[in-house]
Parts: sequence; structure tokens; C-alpha cells
Amino acid sequence: MACAEGDDAEVGGGGAAPLYAGVVQGATVEGVRIAWARTTPGDRRETGRGLIRALAAELAPGADLRIEQRCPVCGGPHGRPLLPHAPLLASAAYAGPWVVVAVARRQDADALGIDVELEGAAPELSLLFAPADPPDLRGWTAIEAALKADGRGLMVPPDRVRLSPGLSRGGYATVPDGGGFRILPVAAAPGTIVTLALRRPGPDPTPTRRP
Repeated sequence: MACAEGDDAEVGGGGAAPLYAGVVQGATVEGVRIAWARTTPGDRRETGRGLIRALAAELAPGADLRIEQRCPVCGGPHGRPLLPHAPLLASAAYAGPWVVVAVARRQDADALGIDVELEGAAPELSLLFAPADPPDLRGWTAIEAALKADGRGLMVPPDRVRLSPGLSRGGYATVPDGGGFRILPVAAAPGTIVTLALRRPGPDPTPTRRP
């Protein structure tokens, strides 16, 4: 997530690109459609775009499903996936062989982000959170999901994101100058930890602290 969504970014695709035709599993969490599928490193971005288009076609039939990215930092064709011609929000994440995406109608969400890690993964987080202890994988996916929902990614220091306790059952995250987000665990691909950050229309959640 070096810029807006960094390594989780995708190069934009045209409206005529095919929907994903592989084996897809999915869930709905508080109105947000989520899908995941296996892929290979060389195909993961196209798989992510196809999954987003597949969910978008269900939520907004007949809409223009072109996906665009434009990094707010460097101007490059990467960052959060946008569907500028459809009333939808989207996010994508990758870990190992898995691609996970989330799509919601704008009437149901002001912002959303999703993140995934493999169970047992050991990302090097100590420097990002020193001198405090780094979060566990659930906390880290919550922070990344919240920063994606915020839109600035790691332009915001992750140690400044505040999390409520008990995230395995859901909770809240607050991002400096970005407001609050619901944090929702997602039962997705086996061997993964997936977390959704969501802000619905209305007041922000009460600010929280990371234990």
C-alpha cells in the first residue's frame, strides 16, 4: 500500500472486459457483496477486476463497469479500484493464491475497504509500530482495510489508526482526519484472515483506542 492501495492496486480495465469465469465463492456482510477466488501471481490483478465486475453486474445491472485507478500521490494507473460510471464502491486485496474483493452500492456505504492475510503469516510490522507492540493479523488487516476505506493508504502512519478491542467479533477503527469505520470479520477462503472496513451514511462511530 505504498500509495493509495499500493500492492493491492489494479490497472484499470474497460467496460467490455469479461466477467470472471473461474470458481468463485462469496458472502454478503451487512449488504456488502464479497467474493474470493484462487489465482496465480501473473493473473491476480485481472482476476480481481473480473470479480469486481461480476459483483458489480449483480448490484447495478446494465451499468458501465469500467474500472479506473489513479494514484493521488504519483498519478500512476494504480490505487483503489473505482467504478466512476456506476453507483458502486469497490476494494480488492491479495494474499498467497487468493484474491478477495468487496463491492457495495453507494446508497449503502460511504466508504469501504477490505484486506486479507494468510493465517500464520508474519509480516514485519515492528518498525511501523515501535515502540509499541505491533497488532496481530486481525488487527493488521483491520488497519489496512480502514486505510483503504479512508483512501490514503500508508500515507497515514498505521500506528495512528485506533482500534477497538475484540476485533474477532467486529469493532471500530478511527483514522486521523478520516473519521471512523465499522470493522467486520469475514469468513472467507480457508486459511485466510479477512477484514472489512465500512462506513455507512450517517454519523461516524465513536473514536476508539488500539489496546
